[in-house]
Amino acid sequence: MKTQKTNIIKDSINYLKIFVPLSIKANGFLHIGQAISNPLKVSYIKKEKVLGLLENIGFTLGKYPTRKDREKYFTATTIEKLLNDLFNPTTEDHTQKILQVSSSIDKHLKQSIKTELFFEKDVSGFYSQELKTYSYNRNGSCMAGKPRSFFELYDLINEDEQQVQIVGLKSGGLVVARALLWKNNDVFYLDRIYVADFLQNASIEQLQTELFLKVKRAYKLSNLNAYNKMHIKDYLKATHKNRFIEKEITTDFCIKYTYPTFEIEVNQDGFNDINYYPYADTFKYICHNSSLYFNLSCDDDETKFILDCTDGDITNKENNQECMCCGGSFNEDDDEIHYSELEDDYVCDDCSIYIEERGESCSRDNATYNNYSGDYHYTNDLN
Repeated sequence: MKTQKTNIIKDSINYLKIFVPLSIKANGFLHIGQAISNPLKVSYIKKEKVLGLLENIGFTLGKYPTRKDREKYFTATTIEKLLNDLFNPTTEDHTQKILQVSSSIDKHLKQSIKTELFFEKDVSGFYSQELKTYSYNRNGSCMAGKPRSFFELYDLINEDEQQVQIVGLKSGGLVVARALLWKNNDVFYLDRIYVADFLQNASIEQLQTELFLKVKRAYKLSNLNAYNKMHIKDYLKATHKNRFIEKEITTDFCIKYTYPTFEIEVNQDGFNDINYYPYADTFKYICHNSSLYFNLSCDDDETKFILDCTDGDITNKENNQECMCCGGSFNEDDDEIHYSELEDDYVCDDCSIYIEERGESCSRDNATYNNYSGDYHYTNDLN
């Protein structure tokens, strides 16, 4: 398969030679092929670099460069940039031809990506992108690349009974999909699956399903609850249409819920010693378990803290107040909500009206507008 992809690149370059003149520096590009670290890019080495390696470190590049050679010494770039370096477009037709060919190659490389499953126990190192064994891409995650200290909460979880780790799909070192996999005793939950931005449109449901099935198979699970149940279910129904219609099969047999059926326990002292916290997709509600432990839950009942901030902060719900009108929850230190002496309750700005003659605010429902003066009165004062 690797040879086939390389030939497609070379064949496309030879095809372009018929229509577009070569650049004067084209002969300096050697061993053009698919990049090792990123299969959506192409790589090459320039003739002067080959000579420089020989002169400076005595390294001789062989006729057939090894994978290690390509990864260490070659330059990786997009196919469009390479074609623009190899050719000298002098007309609009030349430019359009290069765009057409580069688009065709790019599409082929996306469709032909081969992935392998990986497991990573160092969640903090992965999220902070300190682990250099991976090549990271933007994938819509708001926490990717944050400091390692933001993810210390995950370090408190890994014990014999309960664990959290990164599971994902990679092509070479390039991460194309990843998720948190939670475990409590022998029950697992696959959290939200993030897919690399460059594959969002073409392959998101395919890669989410592929990761789900590979994790399920790796642990020999009959059921694996997953955040992306509906995406996976829709993809399987579309790709196995006849089987789903004839037998009325759904993926419910292997994904019962989109949420976990267990909670995660963390030591309160360890939790309180942390200075920064991660934003969480699922296990975001933290409630008392006992005097010694908190539970991380997907249920907001009896919540003490919420992992809903992307700046390392955490919402302390005990400091929150609920608006008597709309039911919205606000931190009492915020300017958006205030205590009303007239209502003997908390009212948010959107639901309140300032009564000038009282020097107080009240609920809009309890305010009456005076068309003559243009002021509001507290309705109970008019009775």
